[in-house]
Amino acid sequence: MDQNSIKLTEFIQHNGLSVANHGLMHGNTGISIYFYHLSRNTNNPAFEQIADDLLDKVFTNFSSAAPANFENGLAGIGWGIEYLVQHNFAEGNTDEILEEVDNKIFRALNEENHSSFELANGLTGYLWYLTSRLKNKTNSASMAQRINCELLIRTINMLDEMVTNQFRSVVKDLQFDLYWRFPMLFYGLAEAFGLNVYNEKIRCMIKQWLPYFEAYIPSLHINRLFLAIALKRICSLVPNKRLEKQGQNLLFATDFEILKTEIDHGLLNIRFGWPGTAWILYMASKEIPDDWPNYHLISKAYREIMERHKDPMENFTIENQQANGIQYGLSLGLAGIGLLEIIWPGILSGNFSNEMSGDD
Repeated sequence: MDQNSIKLTEFIQHNGLSVANHGLMHGNTGISIYFYHLSRNTNNPAFEQIADDLLDKVFTNFSSAAPANFENGLAGIGWGIEYLVQHNFAEGNTDEILEEVDNKIFRALNEENHSSFELANGLTGYLWYLTSRLKNKTNSASMAQRINCELLIRTINMLDEMVTNQFRSVVKDLQFDLYWRFPMLFYGLAEAFGLNVYNEKIRCMIKQWLPYFEAYIPSLHINRLFLAIALKRICSLVPNKRLEKQGQNLLFATDFEILKTEIDHGLLNIRFGWPGTAWILYMASKEIPDDWPNYHLISKAYREIMERHKDPMENFTIENQQANGIQYGLSLGLAGIGLLEIIWPGILSGNFSNEMSGDD
């Protein structure tokens, strides 16, 4: 572990292991994912024990009375548990473990009114949960999986109606948000497409939405780049020349000098801060073809942003972390920063910048 990672982990161990939230984005479920990855990465069983203890807290406080949403509720917790089992961090039959969660999601989708397709508190969060459940092939013929398959179809139908209606009232994006609803929706649909459950419907939805996307240029330049990546992801599964052309148009319309001014360099979190922007630039360098407009500016912007953050932990001390309002979860906290660096080593230290294609 480098010194930044050691300091970050110490911060979480000192004050981040007693949070009352048990959800995925801000609580113990997400923090346990960080420590499981850290244990595997360092071959240190002490970190695995911390992760086990955090997950025990989640199960001890598990209640169907909790909200259903992805951000703080059962959909996010269930997604996290599926993630841990499918990546061999934990063992168990998730049809049994997540029976209460499945029931809660069933009721939420069939009995509640929905007006949002945000990831955190809307239909896209349920889409992510259901696709994660159906990716687990251990019990693919079980009753739970068959019900979740029907729920996935229902969710996609609801998204079709909701997104189509809300396109007409899209408002200007004023703040960078890694969980911005359009890319998160497309990533969810791409995962659903890989299940081969309702693919013709997804194809029809993309075709139906084409005119809206062709007429839509996000206000923020970072969102233009973000949406271009998401459209390219969809095009890799559902080839469409018009959609690919719109992705190219978005990249052409991205001013990377302005993009650098849209970032809040004082926020050390993945959702709203500069680390989320670094991740988008990294993904763009890997997923966008090098013959698209302005491709060569992606790695240049990344290097210049990272030059401002050579030591992202330099201003933190254990004594003043509460005074600075430091959080510890995946979304707005240090566990998210640590997990980002583990999964993509060097992304926040700039160590892989020379490996990014498209350099001048």
